[in-house]
Amino acid sequence: MSKKQHETGPQGELLCPVCKQPLIMTIKGRRKTFGIFVPVWAPGPCRNPDCSEHPVDPEDGQPQDG
Repeated sequence: MSKKQHETGPQGELLCPVCKQPLIMTIKGRRKTFGIFVPVWAPGPCRNPDCSEHPVDPEDGQPQDG
């Protein structure tokens, strides 16, 4: 699989490359298309606290809740 391709789940959800749990889609920004602004979607952080890709709070080293 190339770097540009994403692994998807059964309903087309993006999966975490480490733990294979579904990722929540977040709005990365917006761009203008044909005179209107369109959201640009990107995969959000992994929500599995046991995953190595789960975001860690820099102050206390504990995983962030959201």
